[in-house]
Amino acid sequence: MRSTVKMLLIVTLSEWAGAQHVVFLLAQQLMTKYEVTVACAPGGVLVTKLLEEGVHVVTVNGFRRNPNPWHDVRAILSLFRLMKTKHFDLVHAHSTKAGLLGRLAARLAGVPVVFFTAHGWAFTEGRGFWKRWGLALVERVMARSTDKIICVSEHDRQLALRFRVGDPTKLVTIHNGLDPALWRVTNKKSVRPQLENALVITMVARLAKQKDQLTLLEAIRLLPANCCKVVLVGDGPMRTEIERFIEKHQLGDHVQLLGARTDVEKILAATDIFALSSRWEGLPLTIIEAMLSELPIVTTRVGGVAELIEDGVTGFLVPPQNPKALAVALGKLVNDASLRLKMGHRGKKHVLRHFTLERMMAQTEDLYQKSLSIKMRL
Repeated sequence: MRSTVKMLLIVTLSEWAGAQHVVFLLAQQLMTKYEVTVACAPGGVLVTKLLEEGVHVVTVNGFRRNPNPWHDVRAILSLFRLMKTKHFDLVHAHSTKAGLLGRLAARLAGVPVVFFTAHGWAFTEGRGFWKRWGLALVERVMARSTDKIICVSEHDRQLALRFRVGDPTKLVTIHNGLDPALWRVTNKKSVRPQLENALVITMVARLAKQKDQLTLLEAIRLLPANCCKVVLVGDGPMRTEIERFIEKHQLGDHVQLLGARTDVEKILAATDIFALSSRWEGLPLTIIEAMLSELPIVTTRVGGVAELIEDGVTGFLVPPQNPKALAVALGKLVNDASLRLKMGHRGKKHVLRHFTLERMMAQTEDLYQKSLSIKMRL
């Protein structure tokens, strides 16, 4: 029998990225047990995918990525009215902006249980000292209105403790996870005829400063000519700059920009090496996807990435913004097919043990039930 517990999941944008993917998985898995509603910005892939699953979606026109007092107030008022009307038992906000506005609205509306998942902290490494402490102070204030704060990596939980964000008992690590059944390794030749027999390096990420595709392209320039093809999947504000870089350095024959795609599993099936050159991260789902596709990984040692990748075993970890180190790691895999195969097999085994959807859902639902039980007893 369907539970009477009413739950609201909130995420800022409705584009298809890591936080949105997690919200989709939560809604999809929970809708048979709870009355689930998702609130997000209108018009994106997330809205389409949720509606196809039969999930109730409420779009919030005030949601924007960047701070804007007018739109932010509109978003808080929209969420407040929604919460007062629907009488949710639990609100679970995801991403920095939704975490701030959603938790403010939830406490104003008197929602009994409020959760927040930090998909990488805004005060993570890579920002100036005072800016980091300023952002951490905001999160410290918001933690007082939060029953549980889920960190997607132990790195992020330790970072929150170091910046004194909330009572340690509120901070919990739950790693992201995916359903292995949705990721099947297929015959590469059947899905990439356009690439012929070229060795393929793929990066799946938003084209943004955080992901730093330019460092990957700089690394490719250091590799022997014509040793590989590079496929960049994603879109974003850095696209024009990346296109100019490709044109300036005459990389057009070696780099493909595929834009935002919903068939990532097919692209990864056509891939030999997965790369991610981020400046900062939480716990990237794209790396889990690549490991389930039995790919060796070359990525930067940022955020919780080291909890996914064992350096030299399932892939290589390199410093961020270091094209030379990235090129050296990629070169080892480009030149050694047996190493690619071994790392890919080990990586998939590691994900199947530690980063499954089943594990993520069990841990999350256990937190929900414990928090709801406590509030019901008060």
